[in-house]
Amino acid sequence: MIRLTAYVSGKVQKTGFRARVLSIARDFNLKGYVQNLDDGRVKVVAEGENYDVESLLAALDIKNTLISVADIRREYGAATSVFQGFFKAVSGGETDQRLDQAAQLLKELIVVNKDVVKEIRATREELRDEIRATRDDLKAEIGSVRDEVKSVRDEVKSSGDMIAERIDSAREEIAGKIDDLHSDLKDDCKERLVKIEDDVSQIKAKIGI
Repeated sequence: MIRLTAYVSGKVQKTGFRARVLSIARDFNLKGYVQNLDDGRVKVVAEGENYDVESLLAALDIKNTLISVADIRREYGAATSVFQGFFKAVSGGETDQRLDQAAQLLKELIVVNKDVVKEIRATREELRDEIRATRDDLKAEIGSVRDEVKSVRDEVKSSGDMIAERIDSAREEIAGKIDDLHSDLKDDCKERLVKIEDDVSQIKAKIGI
């Protein structure tokens, strides 16, 4: 395990150079940091196996449209194992490990939020289906009750019609009996009146009136 301290000069700041170094170092499983210096150079501190450190050093010599490395000054030493990973350095020499951890937590939170949204959507769809099914059941039950009420109403109406018919029939029967009774009484009265008149005539004859 060795420690490499490299000072890279050229067109290396505000070009994405540190992001490239960060990615390469992590691919080689190295630990340390990359930092912009006030003089325009970039400082790279990396600890790891000799082969991996030398591979990183070779990869630092980048020349493309944005990045143009002019010189790399290197120093070697013993690894201190003080780093937990490879990070960009921020003000005061502190690595941005916490920033990366925060970014990772943010990514995890985004994933969790997506899962929660999916679950909420699934629950909403499930509730919607349950509400739709319940509504359909209520409609069917209401329709059944409405049919039963209509059937009872029809039965009541039919019973009322039958009762009305019976009342009319009974009224006619009673009226007929009353007419018959009235006729019988009238005839009986006539007979009695005739008899009374005969009796009166006989009495008059006897007394000479």
